[in-house]
Amino acid sequence: MVDLKENSKDSEIVDSIDSPEAIVRLRRDGIVHITFKKDIIFDVEAQLRHLDINNKITGGKKSYFIYDAEENVTITKEARDNATKIEHLAPVKGTVVVANNLAYRIIANFYIKFNKPKTPFKVVDSFEKAVDWIKCLPA
Repeated sequence: MVDLKENSKDSEIVDSIDSPEAIVRLRRDGIVHITFKKDIIFDVEAQLRHLDINNKITGGKKSYFIYDAEENVTITKEARDNATKIEHLAPVKGTVVVANNLAYRIIANFYIKFNKPKTPFKVVDSFEKAVDWIKCLPA
């Protein structure tokens, strides 16, 4: 799991929703941090459940999202393909994936190349870099 040691009141968690697949946290600065749990398979059903969770935690307001994952997380091909179909329904202004191992980096970069997200999308190797990238984007 990612260490959330930021010395800023902005990083304070103001809301959190726990699902079978992930922990979804809303930070005081408006960034949504999602950590996929160990050994889960993220399929279309889970994806649609999380679309509702993401809209709930943001109040439907477009927000920046940071995703990271514990070990052995699988996102099905169907869920990856469906992501572009439901992108217009998601409250996403931009996405950062923290890929701290080669397998996750390959998957994230593959997604960018072939699914071409319509909002800013970046792959980084640390949570701190993810926050820094978002802070450079328009509010």
